[in-house]
Amino acid sequence: MKSFCNASIDIDTLKKLKLPPVRQLGFIVPSLKESAPYYGGLFNIRKWFKTKTTGFTYSFKGEPGDMNIDIAVAYSGRMQIELIEVAGNDNNIYYEYPGREGFGLHHIGIVVNNLKKYRERMMNAGISPLQEGVLKFGGGGVTRFSYMDTMEQFGVILELIETRAYGISLGMPKWLVSIGRITGDTVTLQK
Repeated sequence: MKSFCNASIDIDTLKKLKLPPVRQLGFIVPSLKESAPYYGGLFNIRKWFKTKTTGFTYSFKGEPGDMNIDIAVAYSGRMQIELIEVAGNDNNIYYEYPGREGFGLHHIGIVVNNLKKYRERMMNAGISPLQEGVLKFGGGGVTRFSYMDTMEQFGVILELIETRAYGISLGMPKWLVSIGRITGDTVTLQK
């Protein structure tokens, strides 16, 4: 039987990963402010929230890098839509996939309560991380992420996302953005 695309993993191995459902679609955009109305129209979103981070570190293919990102998030039903604007010259996943001049769908994201456990499961299945990092927020929140190299198998990157505050796993529900507005970690993106 011919395999699906270039899949180097069999279906049984994928099922054993026991991945949670997709909760995020991540898009690379040239400008948050200019792109939000268009993606808002596509996904029937009225309000975007820009995250305010107090720290951001990452490594791309094992090498530390230096760049700035601005992120805006919104919800279409239970799906979080993430817009990412990138600035910097270092190599990073946003420039390599879909390319320095590219924009559009970049990754699908799943929320996990133990990033290390899911990362290890995926690595044992032959899927390695491309870029990993940490975002810190003023209200005590910390998001750890790992972009896994699922391009060959599925044509899109899979991001593992773990958000915690004071050691408690929070996920990425819409109410968390509302709390972020109270703590100052998010602001409404002006159109």
